[in-house]
This record gives sequence, C-alpha cells and structure tokens, in this order.
Amino acid sequence: MDRCSNLQVLTAVGCDAAIDLADVIRIESLRSLNVRDSGLNTLDALADRPWTTALSCYTPRNRITDVASLTRVPRLQNVDLTGNPLSEHSYRTVVPALREQGTRVLLSGELEWKVTRHLHEQGIPVSCYRKKETFTLCLPGLELTEFPDFGHVKIPEKEVESLLSGNPERAFHFFPDVFESGPGSAHKGP
Repeated sequence: MDRCSNLQVLTAVGCDAAIDLADVIRIESLRSLNVRDSGLNTLDALADRPWTTALSCYTPRNRITDVASLTRVPRLQNVDLTGNPLSEHSYRTVVPALREQGTRVLLSGELEWKVTRHLHEQGIPVSCYRKKETFTLCLPGLELTEFPDFGHVKIPEKEVESLLSGNPERAFHFFPDVFESGPGSAHKGP
C-alpha cells in the first residue's frame, strides 16, 4: 500500500469475505471507499484511524451486519449500506445516530432489509435491494458466481414477501443461470 499513497478513490467489486480494510485505512489521501457486491462483513477498521479528510464509504450488497463502529469515524460524509443484512440494532439505532451526526446514509427499505437479513441468517448469501420501483436479488461475492455485479434478478414484491417464509433455499431458484437444480449443484456462469 505504500505505492498507493496518493490514492483517493478505491473501488473493489466482487471480493470475498477475506477483504481486509486494515491496509486500506493506512492510505492517508483516501476519500472514497467503494466495496460493492462483495463478501465484506465488517467496517470496524475504518474507526481505527483519525480521518483528517472527509470520507465516503459505499458498501452496497455485502455481508455487513454491525455498523456501530461507523459512529466513531470522524468526517464520515456518506455511507451506502443498501442490500446488507444489518442487525436490528444497526438498522434501527445506529443508522439514525449516523444521520444525527450529519452522515448521509443510503439504506434498504424495511422489506428488502428484512428479506436480506432473514436469508443471511439462514445461511443463504442472497441480498435483496430496491432500485427505483423494482425489487432485485443478487449474489454478493465470488462464492456462488464469477460475476457478482451482473445478473441481478428482478422479482415482484409478492415474491420478495414470500422469501420471509418457507424454505429460504428457494431464493436460489431465481438464479437459473447459476444453479442448474439447487445450490448443491451450483455451476459458475455469466
């Protein structure tokens, strides 16, 4: 990371849970961190540095559950947590606290958040988010697909609601290009 000392914007797409922000926070000129459609599960490292510049943190469609550490990030201007399986505490308590501190927060609506959280709690790494008026499912990270930022499936609200009950593995059936006949026979494809 020493060679990246002037880096201001870092974008990572489709990384798995092994992504570690400890090295990233050493980049003093960093102003924008973008990690999307990945397996990132914590933002705690961001609170380990006294930021002297304003920071924007865009982390849509990851596996982040706890964002309490973000309240300790000085000068945090923007954060995107859309499509993450946030805990009840993070969704209902921490996010409002961030907004009170002046941070602009993008967040999933109640239904998408509940579905994403429910699926992840059941071991199904599928995220739900809403883009304009359309509900969409995606597979963050490289665990199940080589192209986590493509092939997001649009589904009707009724189908989204149905994912809150019944067999959670049913979510995989919305990805026929990835799963031939269920998650046990997954093949990677475009």
